[in-house]
Amino acid sequence: MRDKVLAFCREQDLLPPGSAVTCAVSGGADSMALLRCLLDLQEPLGLRLSAVHFNHRLRGAESDGDEDFVRDYCRRWDVPLAVGSGDAAQAARETGRTLEEAARALRYACFAAQPGLVATAHTADDNAETVLMNLIRGTGLRGLAGIPVRRDRIIRPLLCVTREEVLDYLRATGTPWREDTSNAGNDYRRNRIRHSVIPALRAENPALSRTILGECLRLRAEDEFLDALAAEAAEGARRDGGWDCAALRALPEPLLRRVMLRLCGAADSLHTDALLRLLRSEAPTGRIGLPGGHSAVKRYGLLQICVAPLPPLREHRLPVPGEAALPELRLRAVCFLAENSEDFSGFSDTILLNYDMIGPEITVRARKTGDRLWLPGGHRSLKRLMIDRKVPAESRDRIPVLTDGPDVLAVSGLGVSRSWLPVPGRPVLAVRFLPDDPL
Repeated sequence: MRDKVLAFCREQDLLPPGSAVTCAVSGGADSMALLRCLLDLQEPLGLRLSAVHFNHRLRGAESDGDEDFVRDYCRRWDVPLAVGSGDAAQAARETGRTLEEAARALRYACFAAQPGLVATAHTADDNAETVLMNLIRGTGLRGLAGIPVRRDRIIRPLLCVTREEVLDYLRATGTPWREDTSNAGNDYRRNRIRHSVIPALRAENPALSRTILGECLRLRAEDEFLDALAAEAAEGARRDGGWDCAALRALPEPLLRRVMLRLCGAADSLHTDALLRLLRSEAPTGRIGLPGGHSAVKRYGLLQICVAPLPPLREHRLPVPGEAALPELRLRAVCFLAENSEDFSGFSDTILLNYDMIGPEITVRARKTGDRLWLPGGHRSLKRLMIDRKVPAESRDRIPVLTDGPDVLAVSGLGVSRSWLPVPGRPVLAVRFLPDDPL
């Protein structure tokens, strides 16, 4: 399995030599196989390997046992380990998400706080289950493309192997693992597909998971190609602050649908169909509502998207370390302690601060009159700084400003005050702004 994973990573450019990689480890078979495989690849690829475990607090003593198991294994193999925890059941109640969705959001927020690449242990079988789940609820080409091999910093080195290969590798290397008892039941749709649907399909095609993965890789490449065509087509139809209706109607149907998605951000076929009906209507004018309070307006051959005013960022308290929801931005602010600022070099989404200067919490808010930032060129007002950096006026009250009392520590995308810059050899506080529906 090791050689197969290495070849796949090289083919997909997942693990460039010398990479810093954090392995997400639950303690189950797949994640333990991933950790052991990365340990095997650590020397030939020069990887800087660490691990992260997240305790969802869903199975009481069993969940705590998983955490203890991962801690012990990482200690024996000298793998640096970060451990996060959160009450997934409470998060589900508070957010209205399903338990699976809430657990995933908490888990991936923890993963996003780790330096470098983050490797998760999705296998070819997981990918097959995901494709079938997407088919059941209805999906387009992107859903048929399954689990992405890479999304931002998240990589999936085990997508090329099956669960059977994982178990063979664990036995061959003498690697222990923990069984998650929740996987044995049929309470979740994924489990029902895994236990009933997949075996029936595999009886027809023993190489089912590999077959589906091959199709997924091809479909994802086609999906990206069509997206590029849609961007080009949309640009070609642009006119007078909108898009020429005749030019849009001349596009092939599949390409037109993708252009409609790009124009309005519609996430489902209902809004896309409504936009197509508006475009093709014989009436010279018309208007429909779109997601997020936006609207589409047709005026005598010109289609325009009217964007609803965006709410300004309110004031939010961010525990140190911890996280806070920023609903106005559909983001979450996550802050965590890091030992080395070099681990985050090249990541523009991360603000690095001197941890020794920070109290138990900081404030995330919009700019205020009189705010100033101390940059290498001297103190600058945020108003003048945003003008000089050509920040659009409508966006200026939505840019996160980090403060500690009256002091501005940093402004997202604009810089960190000199007084709060990290000091070499001292702890670093890293702050990231992540999608509320992560990764």
